Amino acid sequence: MEGYRYQQFAYLIVPVFLGIEFFVNGRYERIRCGKGSARALVCDTFGFVFAGLIPLIFLFTIISLESHRSLLLLQVLHRMDRYGVMFFFLGAWWQVFLLTALRARRFDAQSGSLRTRVWLPYLVFGAFISALILWVAPWNMMWFSVAWFLISWGGMAAFNASPRKIAKVFAILAAIVFFAENVLFIILDSIV
Repeated sequence: MEGYRYQQFAYLIVPVFLGIEFFVNGRYERIRCGKGSARALVCDTFGFVFAGLIPLIFLFTIISLESHRSLLLLQVLHRMDRYGVMFFFLGAWWQVFLLTALRARRFDAQSGSLRTRVWLPYLVFGAFISALILWVAPWNMMWFSVAWFLISWGGMAAFNASPRKIAKVFAILAAIVFFAENVLFIILDSIV
């Protein structure tokens, strides 16, 4: 296996944590709204997708390409690999935004401070993604990305935003980045 493939395994950290966060939110919804809650079911479904399905597809694609099996599916596997890399490269930002929205949504002031429950994971995952993806990027993009996470945290903290407002803002950011990433990928894929 080529060396860069081992680095790609680190990309799985964020979706797995996001899947766990969905499971925790599903449990929270069951306690809050009852066992048959539709929100709990949706959270559990997304938990399985992010913690199980996405890593399995990612691993299957990498192992199939590196072992040179499934030669009939080679073109499809290369496209899945390329989209998977795009999903984890650019996708990790929207995943961090979504993770922050979920944590803020379930925040309870009696269980701890907003700083440690919501903002610390946001900044840690933001720095991790920025360093992982943009380590050798031109124009100091890694530091620009880190600055984005710090500025967005600072702006929300300066306005003393409520957990509900934080959840809404970061859910909207996640949707915008996810949409922009997929549109960008479709455009780049049609050019290349």
